[in-house]
This record gives sequence, C-alpha cells and structure tokens, in this order.
Amino acid sequence: MEQPHNPNDVNAVGEKALVSAILLVVTIPVFYGAEGMIRQHVAAPWLVTRWEARVPLVPAAAWVYMSWYLAPWFVLAAPARQFRRVATSVALAFVFCMICYVLVPVSIERPIVLGQTLSERALRFLYRHDPPWNIFPSFHAALCAVLWRSAAGGLPVPWLMRIWMAAICAACVLTKQHNILDIPAGIAVGSSAVTAAGAVLRRFEGTDSTAETAAR
Repeated sequence: MEQPHNPNDVNAVGEKALVSAILLVVTIPVFYGAEGMIRQHVAAPWLVTRWEARVPLVPAAAWVYMSWYLAPWFVLAAPARQFRRVATSVALAFVFCMICYVLVPVSIERPIVLGQTLSERALRFLYRHDPPWNIFPSFHAALCAVLWRSAAGGLPVPWLMRIWMAAICAACVLTKQHNILDIPAGIAVGSSAVTAAGAVLRRFEGTDSTAETAAR
C-alpha cells in the first residue's frame, strides 16, 4: 500500500540541504580569510608536554584521521531537530576555533615520512594538504565531541559513532598532526558548543511555542 506523502519530510530535506550549503559557503572563505590575516605561525613550547616523545608515529592512523572529513555527512540522516542542534554546534565551535587560530597562531613540527608503505604515502598526502598550524584547539576534536554527544539512533549506531570519534581523536596525535593538549582543548570547545546550541534552540523553540499559543 502506498504511503501518504509527508510534506514535512520534504521540508526537512530542504532545510538540511540549505543549512549544509550555507555552512560550506561561509566556513571555507572565513577559514582562508583568517589564514590571510596570520603573518607567521610560531612553535609553542607551552603546548608540548613531556609525554609527546612517548607517542609513536603511526602512519596507518592517517586513514582514521582522514575519515573525519566524511563524518559530518552522516548528520544528514539525523532527524531535523537533532540536525539543527549539530549544525548550530558545529558553527559555534568553528567560530571559536577560528578566533583562537588568529589570536594564537601556533604550529607543530612534524617528522619526515619516507613514503615507503601505502600508509606512509597516505600520511605524506595528509601532510602536503593539511598544513601544520591551526592546531589549538583541535577542530577535529571539537567536531568529534559534537558528534559524540549528538550520536543517536538504535543500537549499535551511537556506540559505533563514539568509537569512531575516539579513534579520530587518537589519530590526531598518532599522526603528529596535533599535540596532546590540542585534543582536550578541542573536546572542551565542541562539548561547550553542544550545550550552548541546545540552550539557544530551546529558547527559540520556547519563543515559537509562545507565539503560536498567543495566535490561537
């Protein structure tokens, strides 16, 4: 039997497409515009802990690290209300991280990778296209925190998402793309963004409910 057409589904798809397009159109120019404001990235000894030397370089972690670029697209499958929360959280985290990158333009020293194995070649590709700055706080870790806290759906989806996000955070350090301290800083930013986004959306939803009640 054919299911009745639900206009809300169409509206939700349109909203997700529009919001995703706006985020891409806005964040990419802002990212490169902020880069243009920074004349020099400097090493930050205060970010380097005594544990950095104990962390091995694991070229295979490059594959996990690069899977981060696919993660946000899974949010498109979320219900509309959850999608709004995630999109708002990502925007807030992005703005805060960009402010930090401009005010604290630090860089990290990365090792030389020979490229003898497939994973080493993947890591060299990563190093070539992802420069060693914009590291504190880690936006990778911030987005992981957003998706960790926003993971929903039937089992085992939330746990798989959380394991994936934790693996990406570990990969940030194992690829030497980030110092250890970058990760908890990014997690704090992402988690705070989720809390702030939830509060903002609840306020808007409450305002809309009040307006609808008054109009009846």
